[in-house]
Amino acid sequence: MKDIVSVMKKHGDAVRGTYRARYRFDPQSSDPYTTPLLERPASLKDNAPSVVYPWEQIFAAAAVCAGSDYPMLAAHAGIDLRSVEFVAEGVFDPRGEFDGLEGLEAPVEARHCYLSLHLRATLSSSAPRAELEKIHERAISHNMVLGALRGIPMTSELVVRQA
Repeated sequence: MKDIVSVMKKHGDAVRGTYRARYRFDPQSSDPYTTPLLERPASLKDNAPSVVYPWEQIFAAAAVCAGSDYPMLAAHAGIDLRSVEFVAEGVFDPRGEFDGLEGLEAPVEARHCYLSLHLRATLSSSAPRAELEKIHERAISHNMVLGALRGIPMTSELVVRQA
């Protein structure tokens, strides 16, 4: 723990960074629950790529769980959906977990470590935008992983590419 805290003291605000987990599903996809691509913040980019730490799994779980809802909901509604790219992007500051240990004083905004979560769905479809907006609203509002993350300030957007 002393090593972790010393790194946080040394680098200060530079340990705060943005994670992105990218989920993709299209006709060539064989499994709607494929592991998303994880992009780490600059301060953690040298971590072993074969290891996904517990705090990173949150971003990956949000991306694959919510992302996989789009093809399921489209199929249920009989809507043509050619592809989905779903990105869960969030600002993470680990100092909150170590506040008060070994003399570390974390910024108040880092108290809960996850500072924000932005969700972006990019859908390729011939369906009317209004129908895709209904699917998007449902995927964001009824997803079990996103439901567990409701304490994180969250925003979302929908990008539609007419196919």
